[in-house]
Amino acid sequence: MTKSRLLDLLKFAVAIALLGWLFMKLPDPGALWWQIIHANKWLLLAGAVCYAAAVAISGLKWGVLLRAAGVKVPVARLLSYQWVAEFFNNFLPAQVGGDVMRGYAVATDTRRKADAAASVLIDRFIGLIVFMAFAAVASSAMLVWGQPDGQAFTTEGLLFMRFAAVGSVAFTLALSGVVAGLLSRRLGHVVERILAAMPMADRTLSIWHKLATAFHAYRDRPTALLVTSLGSITIVVLTSINIWLISWAVQPGSITLLEVLAINPIIVFAMLIVPLSPGGLGVRQVSFAGLFLIIGAGYEVGTAVGLLQQFIGYLVSLPGGGLWLRSGRARQQAQQATVPTPLEQP
Repeated sequence: MTKSRLLDLLKFAVAIALLGWLFMKLPDPGALWWQIIHANKWLLLAGAVCYAAAVAISGLKWGVLLRAAGVKVPVARLLSYQWVAEFFNNFLPAQVGGDVMRGYAVATDTRRKADAAASVLIDRFIGLIVFMAFAAVASSAMLVWGQPDGQAFTTEGLLFMRFAAVGSVAFTLALSGVVAGLLSRRLGHVVERILAAMPMADRTLSIWHKLATAFHAYRDRPTALLVTSLGSITIVVLTSINIWLISWAVQPGSITLLEVLAINPIIVFAMLIVPLSPGGLGVRQVSFAGLFLIIGAGYEVGTAVGLLQQFIGYLVSLPGGGLWLRSGRARQQAQQATVPTPLEQP
């Protein structure tokens, strides 16, 4: 057995172990399955539509960045690449798997490897900034005005909201500063002087210069960056509505949209920094259960929502797997067509 295959099996084992631990904590596992089976199917369908719309908008906003760099890809092909990326996001250990696939697809299609990688990179940076900014605004709003339902925070809930507000604000400012430094030559020089005075300066400066080169194409294209940011805002709203609809399908009134806006980016961030299992399986459900418990929506509801959202993600992204297989067969047939037969050889 190869090392990579062994690692894949280990990640799958981690997912099963996390799910097993989660179910052991449930007071009544049978009640969980009853909630899932009897969830409102129309609300689940609406949640799936929101999820699919978010995937489509992801492809369109990425296309804006590609066109700004002079890379022209038809919309239909962009959406195809995005759906393939979503398939890999759901069936590989972390969401970076999808980023690698869509960057590789455009690089192969257009022979613009550097521009494809830069577009994926800045798309990811902007998306993370917008996601964490929403968490900062939503958690700060609840700290100032209280929970939307008028209930008082529990001790754990108040501590979590303070942590979410401070952490998301700090992360948003830090990542925004990095992007500003990469886009602005003046700020970039300041960052370079700071990095040069720090330990491991050679390594960090090398990484910084590579990032600055990737972002160079967008320094004079603020409109593309603005449109991409608006697209990311729409995606945060759609994915949050997706969670909110699933929650209400399981238990009406269990959580408010503002609370979802506070926890949604944290769940996404958790799956990015803890790539322990395929598509976040197990990590997603533990995050939902813990966060729903902390904000008072209920451990069982959080577990059910995490499982249903995972299932919806699988269903919506399955066409990407079909597109990936079809493109692979097309490449294979094209390669076979270019190989001369014995009679054609000189």
